[in-house]
Amino acid sequence: MKKLLVLLVLVMAFVSFAEVKNPDTFIYLGIADPETLDPHYAYDTASSNVLFNVYENLIMYEGDSLESFAPMLSTEVPTYENGLIRDGGRTFVFPIREGVKFHSGNTLTPADVEYSFERALLFDRSGGPIKMLIEAFTGAEFSSLQAWFEAYSGIPYSEAVGPDRNPTSPEARDLLIGFYNEVIDPIVEVEGNNVIFTLAEPYGPFMWLLAHYGTWSSILDSQYSIANGAWDGNPDGWWKWHDISAEESPLHTAVSGTGPYKLVEWDRAEQKT
Repeated sequence: MKKLLVLLVLVMAFVSFAEVKNPDTFIYLGIADPETLDPHYAYDTASSNVLFNVYENLIMYEGDSLESFAPMLSTEVPTYENGLIRDGGRTFVFPIREGVKFHSGNTLTPADVEYSFERALLFDRSGGPIKMLIEAFTGAEFSSLQAWFEAYSGIPYSEAVGPDRNPTSPEARDLLIGFYNEVIDPIVEVEGNNVIFTLAEPYGPFMWLLAHYGTWSSILDSQYSIANGAWDGNPDGWWKWHDISAEESPLHTAVSGTGPYKLVEWDRAEQKT
């Protein structure tokens, strides 16, 4: 009788395995379809579950700790002891790993890191996650790019940029360009193989905002992003990409990260209800 039971179990196991239609495919049933694959727009769980796997950040949490960090795309975690946190907590230096490839085949450079954070700040969509970075860089003085711009220029953003996303006057264009050159650009700079962040004031949660699982701090492939229609990296015209909808973003479905998984296809018609 025992031999018969063992035989039945083996037969059932064989039949079960034989019925697997795609043994090389892993299917994950999520709570919803992602809202977007643009890490600077995404602020929902379904989107983040994808982005966590295709993008990487400068640092990540060490093991299961929520207080200690490990390098990810940076070769070191900045500390006061190693001299990479300076000026009383206002300056953070991140040496960038070499030889890392994006899924596009492009090589990671410090310029990609600078582009990623500048693009994030300029993108700042209403109700999105970038307000946390703006608060960090401004010492919590501002939580939106538009308020930040108004403090710099003396005029509301809506008076500088019209509904057609064009400057309302030559003077407004000069203010918009000046805002990038004088305010945004100095925040993230490249020196050799280092990326240097400058904060207005020390900000305790800064490292937590940069760590993996914070999609807003994902490192983008700048060449790929620009080629697909994202902000071109120039001071003149950045406002065309500010506060756009998910579908308007060129990175809504275009993805090139350095994570362990590469996006092959997002077939939105296949979602099940």
